[in-house]
Amino acid sequence: MKLVRYGQPGRERPGIWLEAAGADAARIVDVRGMAFDIEDYNARFWRTHGLERLRGLLAEEGLKTLAADGVRLGPPVPPPRRLICLGKNYRDHAEEFDARVPAQPIYFAKNPGALCGPADEIRLRPGARADAEVELAVVIGRPARAVAEEDALDHVAGYTILNDVTDRDLQAERDQWFLGKSADTFGPLGPWLVTTDELPDPQALGLRQRVNELVLQDSHTERMLFGVARILADLTHVLTLEPGDIISTGTPGGIGSARRPPVWLRDGDVVECEIDGVGRLRNRVRME
Repeated sequence: MKLVRYGQPGRERPGIWLEAAGADAARIVDVRGMAFDIEDYNARFWRTHGLERLRGLLAEEGLKTLAADGVRLGPPVPPPRRLICLGKNYRDHAEEFDARVPAQPIYFAKNPGALCGPADEIRLRPGARADAEVELAVVIGRPARAVAEEDALDHVAGYTILNDVTDRDLQAERDQWFLGKSADTFGPLGPWLVTTDELPDPQALGLRQRVNELVLQDSHTERMLFGVARILADLTHVLTLEPGDIISTGTPGGIGSARRPPVWLRDGDVVECEIDGVGRLRNRVRME
C-alpha cells in the first residue's frame, strides 16, 4: 500500500493512494471517511494493527475516494516523536565531506517541525547557501528494543523519501548539524509511505537528486556503509524506537555544496529527489 496524508498543512487526513489504471486517473481513499476512528497515521494507528484495518477497507465495496489531481499531499506520517538522521553513510559522501569514512554509524537529530509535503515550497532565508540531499527514510511500525539485526526489518512499517535540505553557512558557523538542517520546510517527505510488503529489500533501490533537471546525485542503497537492519539493531541496543519514529539513512555523494564550483539552491529552482520503488519529491525553492 501507499499511505498518504492530504489536505491543508496541519489539517491533513489519512488516505491510501490508488495508482492510475488504464483510463482511470489516480485517486485517494478517504480513510477517515470510511473508518472515523482512524484519526491519523499516528502511534495509536500503528499500535492497533492499523495496516490490517486498511487492508480490510480496501476489500470493502463502495470505497470512498476522491480524485488525486490537484490535491495537496502532506508528509505521509504526522510529525514524529523522533527524527534521527545518519551522517556520512555512503563512502563517496564521506570522502567529499571531510575524507573521514566512519567505522560506526553517526547519528544526529533533525527538527520534526522541518517536515513538509512532497510538493511544498522549500523556503530559504535571504542569501542562504543551501543544498539538498536525497535519503531513504524508514518509518517504525512496531516498538523495537534490543532487536537482532536479522529481525530488525520486522519492526519497519514502510519507506519514504526525505530531502535533508541544509543551510551550509549555519552548519559551518555553528559547528554542528542540527540548526542548519532544521529550518521550517527543510524536510520534504513523501510522496507516500510504501509498506514493506511492496518494498521488502531496502538495500536494492536506486536513488537520485536533480536540480532543474541537472543530475547531482545518482547512487544505490546497496552502497550504504551501514544498511537499514544494521542501523535499527544498533540504535535499539541503546534506545527504544517507537511506532511513527523516522530514521533517515543518509545521502550519497554528489551534493551541491561539494561540487566545484558549488551548486547552491536559488530562488525558483526545482529540486527532485527520487527513489526507485518509492516515488519522487518535487519542490520549488523560494528565497524569502
